[in-house]
Amino acid sequence: MGLDREVKFFDEFADQADYDVLGERGYARLLAAFREAVQPQADQRCIDLGCGTGAFTRRLRVFGLDLLGIDISPRSIARARSSEDGVRYEVGDIMATGLAEDWFDVAALSGVLHHITTSADRIRAMREAWRILRPGGRLFAFDPNAHSPSMFLYRDPRSPLYSSEGKTENEVLLKSDQLSGELHESGFADVRVHGVSGTTFKYVKGRIARLLLPAYAVYEELVRLSPWEGRFGTFLVSTATKPERSAPPQT
Repeated sequence: MGLDREVKFFDEFADQADYDVLGERGYARLLAAFREAVQPQADQRCIDLGCGTGAFTRRLRVFGLDLLGIDISPRSIARARSSEDGVRYEVGDIMATGLAEDWFDVAALSGVLHHITTSADRIRAMREAWRILRPGGRLFAFDPNAHSPSMFLYRDPRSPLYSSEGKTENEVLLKSDQLSGELHESGFADVRVHGVSGTTFKYVKGRIARLLLPAYAVYEELVRLSPWEGRFGTFLVSTATKPERSAPPQT
């Protein structure tokens, strides 16, 4: 998977800036999806697995959750802690956190699964989330959608507008059936994976991509209002439940 290169990339990025590339309207769309799917309650224990510099984690404070962010990049965690946002942040491997099982009410994987190249490794991360969730606990994840025309143009190597700037070697675009199958294989129930649009960016790497941002924002709203958002939405939102009665998934 090239984990060392992944850590190096995000360590170097965190040395320069907070990894916070979505616009506030983009975060608002994802938070609305989180609220609808998770129905968070104040003081519930929530872990953000692969939290980076805490950009999404700290926005979850609006729900009054007891938050913990975990990331494998030490410098990203150092930057997250420097924000002094009242969230606990720890360096850790999301595939083997070492945390107690059946403890968290909510597990978020905020833009991290597409950084895991293989299905087997994504399932390892999902099974770790399953392990540390209490029975009835909810999983929430978001990742770039392979069926999204805008993501194809920007991040698919086959695209004439493809840009590798700001992209790690491990990143892949994911499909809804991939994620749905992997979540089921990891032991989750009530699995739903669907596209979400209206997720605007405030910054992207690449000169051409930056020039196209205003047009992209208009496109996002058109997709959001269309009947095809669930298929072509720029981000896939994945939600699932750890069953109340379930045996650990087979390894």
